[in-house]
Amino acid sequence: MIWFVEDDGSIRDIALYALNAAGFETKGFEDGLSCWEELKKEKPDLIVLDIMLPGMDGLELLTKIKESIEYNSIPVILATAKGQEYDRIHGLDLGADDYIVKPFSIMEMVSRVKAVLRRSQPQQASKLLKAGGLVVNLDEYTVYVDGKRIQLTYKEF
Repeated sequence: MIWFVEDDGSIRDIALYALNAAGFETKGFEDGLSCWEELKKEKPDLIVLDIMLPGMDGLELLTKIKESIEYNSIPVILATAKGQEYDRIHGLDLGADDYIVKPFSIMEMVSRVKAVLRRSQPQQASKLLKAGGLVVNLDEYTVYVDGKRIQLTYKEF
């Protein structure tokens, strides 16, 4: 589930449409406070967040998310018109996982969402084959017998 927090309805609608077309479930919010309240009920996979929002602005919401033990693992992409170097650095230093400056390409935004999700997903467990005391790790090309690593060598017959 991707949440898009943006007070401009037309931008929000286009972004939600593009994310849905890319196969994501989405939810849109027009202000930071409604997003924060919804976090108490549901946890998204990623939040795309504008900075200049009515009420609770995006940086305040980002700070609350990153300071919360419950929510700090949720990746956040800031998507804002504030594109000066100071703004980008400040947003990233507050914990944003990426930063997109408006106007941005919708295709780029979708690609950045996919990239951040790839980086934030836990790595898959290694592929292990087990039989009795024998364990073969197919990812690392290692073999263990009764917990001891066995050195494999190549020999031509």
